[in-house]
Formats: sequence, C-alpha cells, structure tokens
Amino acid sequence: MKLSSLAKALLASSVLFSAGAYAEPITVSGSAAFTSDYLFRGVSQTSNNAAVQAGMTLTHESGAYVSAWGSSIASAAGGSEMDLLLGFGGKAGEVGYDVGVMHYGYPGADGAVGYDEIYASVSTMGLKVGLNYSPDYFAQSDKFMYLYAGYSTEVSGVTLSGSLGMNKFDSNAMMTKALGTTGTDDSYMDYKLAASTALSGVTVEGAYIGSDIDEKDCGAGLCEGRFVLTVSKGF
Repeated sequence: MKLSSLAKALLASSVLFSAGAYAEPITVSGSAAFTSDYLFRGVSQTSNNAAVQAGMTLTHESGAYVSAWGSSIASAAGGSEMDLLLGFGGKAGEVGYDVGVMHYGYPGADGAVGYDEIYASVSTMGLKVGLNYSPDYFAQSDKFMYLYAGYSTEVSGVTLSGSLGMNKFDSNAMMTKALGTTGTDDSYMDYKLAASTALSGVTVEGAYIGSDIDEKDCGAGLCEGRFVLTVSKGF
C-alpha cells in the first residue's frame, strides 16, 4: 500500500471496524482533555496557548485497533488537528508490542501539510522504546525519523514518567521547512518529565516539556521548555 493512500485506508477500516462491532467483541474507549499548552515533540502547536483535545479508540479482541484523536491548534497548519490510526498491539511473554500506521490531518489547511507515519514500539517493566518513520513529513519536508525511549512507574498512587526523543530530518533545509527554525541543525532532541494522579474522577498531570533547539533559532519561544498542566477524563 502506498503511504499516500493511508488516509483513505484508515477511514475505510474505521467504517468496517464499527460495522463489525455487532458481530465481534469490540472495546470502545475514549478521553477528553484540557491542556495549558499542546507540545508535539517538544514544540508548541498552539503558539504557547491552551488546547482542547479528545480521542476515541475501537479495539478488537485480536489486538487490532482503529483510533481517532483531535486537538485545537494555532499554527501555520490552521486551527485544528485530526489524527487517524490503524494498528495492532499485544504481548509476547513480558514484552508488549504495538505497530501501525498513522495519518496527521489538518482540516481547513493546505492539504500539503498533512502527512503519514509508520510506527512500532516495544515495552516491558515500565520501559518503552519506539520508532516512527515518515517518507514525507509535515509540509512535504521529505524523510523523517523519530526514535524515542520512555519510562514510567507508580509511587503511592502517583505515576512518574520521563521520555527522550531524537527527531532526525533529511537535511537542515527540511527541518527549517517543517519547523520554521533558523539554525543549521538537521536534528534535535525533545524531552518530557511528568507526574500524574487521579483526583475526583479525572487525571491531573503536571509535566515539564521542551527541546534542545536553541532559543534564537526558534521564534516566539515555541521550542523552549515549559511547565504544562493537563486535566483529562477517560470513558
């Protein structure tokens, strides 16, 4: 399947998946959230402002799933983001795995900014390692690879987590095209340290998120580290 056809395939799969719910065991889950800033891979997607987000996932007992997730944004890509996923997850002994394809869409914006990614990850004992790859990243910025690792654990009802990711572009020119940066690098690191807990039926997370992109190379402070508060409700 060509990656340029992923969006159509995901939509078709979601329709079939929903229809199959009457004949096969399907689990439906979702969430809604409010966050003080939506940072994606260490870069604010909301011009350092708050965002409203929601998502829903249909999971078959086999491990196959279809998911949709959306957020308000404030950037050159417009005012909203809508992502569609088609994946498969499970466990082999003590090791969990997850593979799939994902389409990032921006309704109302130029269709050239949307893109597709293939993703895969493995996890065990709180540790997770993953790789995402796009043959043509955001705003047609050519090949892109995202390698990340994270760890989470629970202490007295509080979930503590941290992650570190490497964002690798095909060239400095492509990183500039995708992010609007002005430096000479073709890659950067992003990070997140977080603590979350359940309070009165909602999950409250406080996190420090950012990147190592030089402040002078990223306008309006979009890449700087900052504290982010997120309140979410699952259903």
